[in-house]
Amino acid sequence: MTLAQKLTFVGIAIAYMSVFTSFSVLAPFFPYEAQKKGVNPTETGLVFGIFSLVSFIACPICGKYLPVVGGKFMFLSGSFVAAGCNILFGVLDRIDDKTMFLTYCFVIRTVEALGSAATLTAGMAICSNVYPENVAQVNGFLELFLGLGFAIGPPLGSLFYGIGGYELPFIVLGCTSIVLTILNIFIIPSTSSSREEDGRPGSVLEVLKIPAVWLVLITVAWGSASYGFFDPTLALHLTSPPLSIEPSLVGVMFLMIGGTYALFAPVWGYVADKTKTTRLMMALGSYFTGISYLLVGPSPLLNLPSRLWIVIVALGFQGCICGICIMPALLDLFLSVKWYGHPDDLATQSIISGLFNAAYSLGSFIGPTAGGALVEQIGFVWTSTYIAGGCFVVMIMVCLFGVWEFQCGKGRRKPSHMKNAANGELPGDRQNIVNA
Repeated sequence: MTLAQKLTFVGIAIAYMSVFTSFSVLAPFFPYEAQKKGVNPTETGLVFGIFSLVSFIACPICGKYLPVVGGKFMFLSGSFVAAGCNILFGVLDRIDDKTMFLTYCFVIRTVEALGSAATLTAGMAICSNVYPENVAQVNGFLELFLGLGFAIGPPLGSLFYGIGGYELPFIVLGCTSIVLTILNIFIIPSTSSSREEDGRPGSVLEVLKIPAVWLVLITVAWGSASYGFFDPTLALHLTSPPLSIEPSLVGVMFLMIGGTYALFAPVWGYVADKTKTTRLMMALGSYFTGISYLLVGPSPLLNLPSRLWIVIVALGFQGCICGICIMPALLDLFLSVKWYGHPDDLATQSIISGLFNAAYSLGSFIGPTAGGALVEQIGFVWTSTYIAGGCFVVMIMVCLFGVWEFQCGKGRRKPSHMKNAANGELPGDRQNIVNA
């Protein structure tokens, strides 16, 4: 790996961490500040959720037009927009009117989500372009910094809020992001593709016509949703009888989930790159994630006593295993689109990056919102049981799709344009896809 490649990864990884720190930094104090303005908990939840919802819509659009505007320009401009929105969000406490306060919260979070979507999509596409042989492993390391951003955001928010009130966390984070973006101007390489030179974007619809793409996006969305389900629900479950742990320990539980996920994500990415067994990994990941959700309640179906050590083991196991669903997904998407004859250029890479981030963002929106609503209706233990059932359904879908692909002559069959004219054999890289 060259020095330029190392610097590129460092620049993009820090930008990733900055984006997700911005996403989570307001969690410890914003609900309290919003309550003082007369904002109810549902409205506060929407301020959090609008970020992921807008990212879900924006990521595919960014992926489509990235070859037109350029990967480096989209990455840097998105970073600048997100940093500026951070600073602007820090002055909203000066607005006393509830309606105006809430309106500006939605507007600024929406624009910030647009900038973050551009940064994430462009960053992933640039990494795929710079590290074509290690897509899953690099994605795993990016997930490591993503997890760090989620983990350090709340404590940093609490620290700066205690020092300087509402404004300081956003001003510090926004100014830091601007400085890092300026440094990235000299670090991030310019990327290009044949279609970028023609000024033409890739086709999202053509990629979505590939059946395997839908399977992988569903797997990513459900994995993200199950991971995000804990955000609004786990704390109440842990502090309520019969577990009744101290509120100060709840943060340790969240840190354990995020820490184990971030720690093992590069490992699963490395395994996916070396073995190319992406479907097998996603099926096993979905199965074991389902097992962890049966234990975290624990599910009434298991007739197990509600013991803290069972919950701790389940949460740690869930953090370790959830990455198996998500880490191979990006590599599987690239393998599938190449199999169907799409060029391995920036246009294709940007579309795949946009779709991957859109699916992840959709899950991040659905998991906390739908999960929180279900917990209010049927309780935590039954909601986690249904999530486990969803994981098993995804596992079955992946397995059945594999049978459909290889036994029914569809899916990744051997199209005529991919066979060698002389002996009907597949090129080496596509033969690896069959073996996956």
